[in-house]
Amino acid sequence: MKRETQPIKNIEPKELIAKVEEFHKQGYRMVQACCTKLTENGFEVTYSFDKDYKLENLRVTIPQEIELPSVTGVYGGAFLYENEMHELFGISFKGINVDFKGHLYKKKIKYPFSAESKVDESCQRE
Repeated sequence: MKRETQPIKNIEPKELIAKVEEFHKQGYRMVQACCTKLTENGFEVTYSFDKDYKLENLRVTIPQEIELPSVTGVYGGAFLYENEMHELFGISFKGINVDFKGHLYKKKIKYPFSAESKVDESCQRE
């Protein structure tokens, strides 16, 4: 069985909207967006796109205090991904089309995976 490559292109935050618009113009659909905590104050935010069963990924590495531009002006459904990243990691998005303002989920800890929280403590069961 042949394995397909799934390229990840690292970009700067200021490039995000232009790159997402390029995918949209080429007929890609947005598949998912996710966030990973890297260090005490850093995150990787990855947006994935599909066309003809080929996945392409854009990745932005940011510190906690950086505000990312929302991609919801291009892919409206991204509001759920971006609200989730805001709520769980504390990442701020500028221009999000539907903003739940931190009330998408019911949770005990505000920003449980943010730079200030310790993931191992916030994930413990009671």
